[in-house]
Amino acid sequence: MVSAKKLQIISSMVVALLFGSNAQAQSGDWQAVQNLKPGSYILVKAQHRYRCSVEAATNEALICEGHLPRSLRVSTLIISRSEIREVRMLSHPNQAKDALIGAGIGAGAGASVAGTSSRSYAGVNSIFGGLAGAAGGALVGGMVPVFQVIFQRGKLIYKQ
Repeated sequence: MVSAKKLQIISSMVVALLFGSNAQAQSGDWQAVQNLKPGSYILVKAQHRYRCSVEAATNEALICEGHLPRSLRVSTLIISRSEIREVRMLSHPNQAKDALIGAGIGAGAGASVAGTSSRSYAGVNSIFGGLAGAAGGALVGGMVPVFQVIFQRGKLIYKQ
């Protein structure tokens, strides 16, 4: 059984993971936006919020590829520098890697629990427990990037 103290520590770690902020310096330097490499994934706050991939930045505008609000179509967005309030650099989540890590953890946990709780055929039960744990772990691990995208704030690189 998990003690109240351990539960508090675990919940604090989850909150820190989901909502923790990076050490971010507020910057009004547009040069930081112009220095972004093409293909960098960013969050732009203007009249709307845009998650997009940088194509280029000039003295007057930011050009990136992303979705318009309420649209599933990918478009080239040209956002005027005067409209941009904030630009944040986002990381690319790796769903396959996270699923593999989850599968490994789940396999170990499943094999361990099934093997130690079995009264007979502990080896066979460990194998099947490991397979079941791997499947569940891969499912959970594959969902982690979804939450990273939803709750991700990114590193602040420009603020007007």
